[in-house]
Amino acid sequence: MKKILTILLITILVIACSDNSNQTSNDENSNNGNPNKNIKISDELMIIWEAYEILSEEYIDKENLKPEILAEEAIRGMLNSLNDPYTSYVPPETFKIDQETFMGHFAGIGANVELSPDNNGILITKTHSDTPAEASGIKAGDRIIRIDGEDSTKMTLSEAVNKIRGEKDTPVTLTIMRIGVESELDITIVRGIIDTPSVQSYEIPDSDFVRIVISQFTAKTHDEIIKIIDKFINENIKGFVLDLRGNPGGLLSSTVNVASLFIDEGLITYEITSDGNREEWKVRKTKDYKNIPIVTLVDRYSASGSEVLAGALQDHERSIIIGEKTFGKGSVNMMSSLSNDGGVYITIGRWYTPMGRQIEGLGIEPDLIIENKLLSESNAYDNNFTDLQLNAAITQLNYEINN
Repeated sequence: MKKILTILLITILVIACSDNSNQTSNDENSNNGNPNKNIKISDELMIIWEAYEILSEEYIDKENLKPEILAEEAIRGMLNSLNDPYTSYVPPETFKIDQETFMGHFAGIGANVELSPDNNGILITKTHSDTPAEASGIKAGDRIIRIDGEDSTKMTLSEAVNKIRGEKDTPVTLTIMRIGVESELDITIVRGIIDTPSVQSYEIPDSDFVRIVISQFTAKTHDEIIKIIDKFINENIKGFVLDLRGNPGGLLSSTVNVASLFIDEGLITYEITSDGNREEWKVRKTKDYKNIPIVTLVDRYSASGSEVLAGALQDHERSIIIGEKTFGKGSVNMMSSLSNDGGVYITIGRWYTPMGRQIEGLGIEPDLIIENKLLSESNAYDNNFTDLQLNAAITQLNYEINN
């Protein structure tokens, strides 16, 4: 049974996201074998088989008894009873896509999503440039209440993502509620292939600094950020702003590798597993940027892997964190394959910062709390938008360099 550990919120880019797949040493956990071998069924679960036996013998419309459908619905029922939005069933048609999420090549609409804080719908947290989502007019903060006419307020995050995903060039209609707009909006988006780097850089005008935007942590992120930093170091750039705003997470191995670029030694994060054990992820040195001035930006949509990175930089006193308290998605998730080529995505542990702060449900509190008011009031950036968080980061970098 193949198992993939993950630590990411969920994004629709590739397929949506998953929450981080750990793929190195302890991160990569795979076990092949017959999933039906040596399974011991408790007495309490025998009623499932008893109910099916009664149905198969006595139910009047036996042509409606489709074992594969009954089995999938039984799994959904079990997982839904846990009331854990990050534990869900993944049907065969999307399981393979989920496994490819963090490779940097996606089939979807090009947006990040998360459960709304009140568990009443799915929130768009970010749209990506030159994607179907951006072209359609979808904005950060939009609340999805229906997907192709089906109520999404009762869906788990994975269920909603699976319905939004689909084949290239096929449409999906999202019914959304938008701040400041009284009526519901129906937006039809034609799905496409999303192939974008996870790291982008922007020179900050009238400064000696560069903003590095990490949109999520993929298998390519580590190499992408090294290429960017080395380029600008050679151009005498004096400092960097790490922008994790709207970053839903990604591969834990990628998160650890990126953190290791800036932290000299020690712990990046640790996990308390379902059996109470502690597993640690320490600095893995590939390149050393420990002396380069950095400031980190986060917001309410920074989740999972981005919270692990921000927490590690903060605990090691490596970077001042500026922005809003982060989302608080600190659970460890594992995707396990089933014999029908589907899988289950379950919570198996929780992440902690090096100094023992729990991320799940609490988030990371910035050193300097600044809210971009125009974004919160109008729910959109426009030509008059002033990025107060970025301005604060520039001020901080100037202070660190000149003192």
